[in-house]
Amino acid sequence: MRLRLVGILVFLAAAACGFVHDETIDGSYRLVAIDVDEQMSVCYSLPDGCIGRIPEIVYAVGHDSQYIVAARHPTSNRATTEYYYLTRSLDGPSVDPSVSVHGPFDATTFDTERGKLHLPSFSREIAKLK
Repeated sequence: MRLRLVGILVFLAAAACGFVHDETIDGSYRLVAIDVDEQMSVCYSLPDGCIGRIPEIVYAVGHDSQYIVAARHPTSNRATTEYYYLTRSLDGPSVDPSVSVHGPFDATTFDTERGKLHLPSFSREIAKLK
């Protein structure tokens, strides 16, 4: 809980100073990087900041009315790719991310989830982070 609070405070402080990358995915969801592109993550937008949902290094996202999907490299290993999906109907400004965010998945497991749930395709890719 303390780590989550620290993460929220970091995002709120960074919001006051601005981000090097800040792009709306859809609705309340944003693709942001605080200082460098390698910090790219998915967050839930608030009037005074952004609450982390899918951690760095996110390099591809997609969405539909039900889900946000993301592909990312763990910060310490660009050779590994992890996949996440977020169930929008379960999310909100005061929701713990463990309720709405699912993952990390490897490619095979994510493809299985995609087939079962009809997850959207990746519609935005940041090539320099891939």
